[in-house]
Amino acid sequence: MENLNFAEQPLPADKHRAHVMVFTSGKGGVGKTCLTTNVATAMARKGARVCIFDADTGLANINILLGLRPEYTLEHVLNGEKSIHDIVIKTRQGVAVVPGATGIAEFADLNADTVKRLCTALTELEADYDYFLIDTAAGVADSVLQFVESSPNTFLLITPEPTSLTDGFSMLKLLNSRHYPGNIRVVVNMVDDYPHATETYRRFSAAVDKYLDLKVDYGGFVARDENVTQSIVKQTPVVDLIGNAPASRCLLALADNMLKHIGGSETEVGLADYWKNFLQETANDRTESIQETQSASEPYQPAQASEAIPDSSANFAALANQLLAAMQSQSPDRQTLEDFTGHFLAGFQTQFGNFPANFRQLLFRWLEAEDYAAPQLQELAGTLEMLYMAKHQQPMHNLENSLARLIAQCKDSESQMRALATQMRAAYTHTFNSDVFNARREVLESIQKPDFNETDFQLLLDALGQAFENRFKHPYQGKSDLLLVSAAETLAEMTSEEKSLQAQVDELTNSFQHLSQRREALLATIKQA
Repeated sequence: MENLNFAEQPLPADKHRAHVMVFTSGKGGVGKTCLTTNVATAMARKGARVCIFDADTGLANINILLGLRPEYTLEHVLNGEKSIHDIVIKTRQGVAVVPGATGIAEFADLNADTVKRLCTALTELEADYDYFLIDTAAGVADSVLQFVESSPNTFLLITPEPTSLTDGFSMLKLLNSRHYPGNIRVVVNMVDDYPHATETYRRFSAAVDKYLDLKVDYGGFVARDENVTQSIVKQTPVVDLIGNAPASRCLLALADNMLKHIGGSETEVGLADYWKNFLQETANDRTESIQETQSASEPYQPAQASEAIPDSSANFAALANQLLAAMQSQSPDRQTLEDFTGHFLAGFQTQFGNFPANFRQLLFRWLEAEDYAAPQLQELAGTLEMLYMAKHQQPMHNLENSLARLIAQCKDSESQMRALATQMRAAYTHTFNSDVFNARREVLESIQKPDFNETDFQLLLDALGQAFENRFKHPYQGKSDLLLVSAAETLAEMTSEEKSLQAQVDELTNSFQHLSQRREALLATIKQA
């Protein structure tokens, strides 16, 4: 493919590489573009040089949210009509926007001159910015996946709604099958508060860890806020309109984390590298599609309305027997039969509104016959669990069953059971700000057990005493000990007071004797006179 010439374009050895981040979601309506524009604005307010690539093939939501009216798109750069700087639009907040980034995907077979022009344009643009935020379309189309898997950093936006969780899981399942090597951070939008966000993320990441060979990290959350709606109407990012709004505080924190954890290190994949990877992925996908088309010789085509249709009085049972006999005797092409089976089932569902009654048994037979590896079965089970939750608005397994399954997995392993209990206790403490165990009640209940003897009691007292001394830095003293100490202190005080009184008595006695001596002396003097 000619567009692979992109890799042959020389790049300066000391070329500046900006950080590339993709923002995507499994479904629309979760606030992806709104989050992208607000995060970009928040980063720009902190001095970062930020540029958004509008890669949404649908409505021009970025232009609407930011009040922009672009005259040119990236297609004009590819055609040589405009330079990259001619099409870039700046917002009032200093964020640059490149409209029509999907034009690259539409020009799948770029010739050498166009590739060179694109490489030059992207290199020039990359020198002017530190961060490039790619806003993809919603959903799991191949074009969206190509934008995602070319980036080293992906932010997947979800909400607590079951449909959002299911679609987000479907996207991760496809990225897992494509062996996506980048970092995935999950951002939870439209939640009541932080505990609501972490609980949503916990349930989502648990399914991912259980059924997929992917690692996802917690990327942050955005609180549900009516100010966001107001900012959309005014075509101004909420972080700029009402900086202290609940959603604004979340978005500013999210921007801080991006600057700290992503911007704090060098990157090996810059903007030009990103688009090179993107074009290579596009070329590979198209090549595989062509090969698949060529390998299917004479594929089955459903009958058109103009073709002859058997008379309605024909015996369907006889036709079915004839078809089965022909399949067993003529060894027809497998692909043709698979195509026919798919169209037949689709027609059956259209005609009767559901699948054949024995379809469930066939599904079980198919699962038993296929030699699935453990990761594939886990992925299938995860998909079924997500579908159940989306349809019935509740988890597939209730609390009792889930707990029983966890305990069964830890059977005969004291360390695993202890680790499970520790994690559950930590989760309870984090959620309710209190310990699930009442220490006093647990100790008293232990003492009441029949096998608890006096020796155990003494050992418990010794352990409690040592714990008390470690905690409060002095030995423990019970009520009797404190009473004795108090009595001793009282006796000591009484003794001290007694001595003081005795000293006073002695002093009075001396004073009385002195007065008596003076009286006698005075009387003697009077007699002599």
